[in-house]
Parts: sequence; structure tokens; C-alpha cells
Amino acid sequence: MIQTENGYKILITGATGFVGKHLIPQIAGIFEKVKILTVNRSVEKAQNLFRGLKCEHILLTDYKNITKFNPDIVIHLATLSTSRNDTEIIKPMLDANIYFGVQLLSTLTECSNLKLFVNVGSFAEYRTGTDRINDAYLYAATKSAFRNFVDYYSNLSHFKYITAIPYTVYGGNDTAKKIMDYIRESLAAKTPVKMTKGEQVLDFIHISDVVNFFIKVIENVQSITENLPNGENFYVGTGTGTKIRDLAKLIEKVENKKCNIEWGGLPYRLMDVMHAIAPVEKNSSIINWKSKITIEKGIEL
Repeated sequence: MIQTENGYKILITGATGFVGKHLIPQIAGIFEKVKILTVNRSVEKAQNLFRGLKCEHILLTDYKNITKFNPDIVIHLATLSTSRNDTEIIKPMLDANIYFGVQLLSTLTECSNLKLFVNVGSFAEYRTGTDRINDAYLYAATKSAFRNFVDYYSNLSHFKYITAIPYTVYGGNDTAKKIMDYIRESLAAKTPVKMTKGEQVLDFIHISDVVNFFIKVIENVQSITENLPNGENFYVGTGTGTKIRDLAKLIEKVENKKCNIEWGGLPYRLMDVMHAIAPVEKNSSIINWKSKITIEKGIEL
């Protein structure tokens, strides 16, 4: 176990989500002195999920206990992620991705210990490359918009922030279906599974590597806060792209079965992301992190 210098207190939102439920056990197991407080829609769900771990759980609206906890680090994983952009999704998405986050940031102005706020963005903010933000979906637009609020409150309360941008995360158990799930389902499908033409080139990164990224951030908080410009982006990927059609071939090879897919059966989304590979060069030099699990190995896990 690692003893951090001051026994950081870490506040985590979205704890019961895909990344959170993999990350928290790792933090609790690796860092001996760290204290964890999670912010949740359901305390009971968090208690059941993290039973036996040294962490406390509070409701989203329990702002008093956030200030009482006075975190050193905040990892803001909470989000509503969907490719929908219909009118019915607008309010819940803004509530989850903007309103709750701003309420949290406002509460954190009363937390004198806060050193680092870890914001989490989306590779879909960079539809045409990482040289500038060009949102592919409404979801991505809310993530881009929220950065302005983080920047405002960072300047107001003098804490440092970074933005982690995970690419196409896979592996582990998730309630939301991902591209690999649809491909695997096609192996046993009697009728072809309709998909797009499958020409998208994406950077698939295993959940274990994503978790390890956040661990490295915790280990390097002092270096990040002292040496990096505020608002630094970290692109969390492998640096290697795989075409979806080629992914299907890899899965066929591993499973020794043929996919039953109707390529081109679905149209591409409007403004779909067709090429997204993380620029990962600086990650190893800044926080000593790089992905370890190749796509070939990952689909076997």
C-alpha cells in the first residue's frame, strides 16, 4: 500500500458508474491513508457496492457534509452520457452535466483544503481533432460548456484543475451496452445485427488502464499542482486506432465464431466521430502513465 504524504481526502462523484465502481476499490486498496467520500443519487446503492471498503457515502444534495469533509482532491466522474439530442433529454442532461457540477463547484468554494479538481471530458468534444473543440453530440457540448464553469471557480477559489479525456473505454461489467457488446451479441444472433458501415477508427482503452490513470493522478498531485498550467488536458487512450470492422475480425478470431452483422444497416449519426486517437505522448513524462493492455489482449479479458 502507498502512504500519501498527508493522507489525502478524496471526494468522488459518479462513484457507482462504470469508471467509479472500478476505481474506488483500487484507491481504497492502494492508498493506506486516503479517505474517500462519494456523492450519490442512492447512498444505499453505494453502500452495497462498496461494502467492506473504507469510504463514506452521502447524497447529491448533502452539501454540508462536503464542506465538512473538506477534500484535497475531487474526481468528478458523474455524468449523463447519451448520443440522444431530442428535447426530452435536454433537461436531465443539463441537470446532470451542468447544474449538479456547478452546485458542487459552488460548495467547494468553502473547502479550504482543495488542491486539485479532476474534471472528466469526452473525446467526442474533438470531432475533427484535438487542436480545437468541435462537439459531435449534445452530450459532448455539455462537457465542453462545463469546462468554463470549472475554470471560473478555479480562478475564484484558487484551486488547480485538469481535464481527463477518456477515449473508447471497454472491459469490465457495465450496464450500458458498448460497441463490443453489440459485436459479441452478433456471434449468436440468428438475424443480422444492424450496424453502420464500421469505418470509424477509434482508440479502445481498457477500463483497467483508465483506472490506473486516475491512480497516477493521485500519486502525482503535488507535481501537477506545482508544475502544470491550469486546465491541462490529459488524453486517456492507447495512441492506437482500430477500425470497427477490424475490431469485429479480432473478436471473431478470439471467439472462433463468425459475426452476424449487417454492415451499413444503420446510418452514421449526424456529425459522427469517424477518427479519434488519443495524443498520448506527454502522459508518460508528466505522470508516468501509459496504457498497458492492447486491444488484442483486452478482448480476451
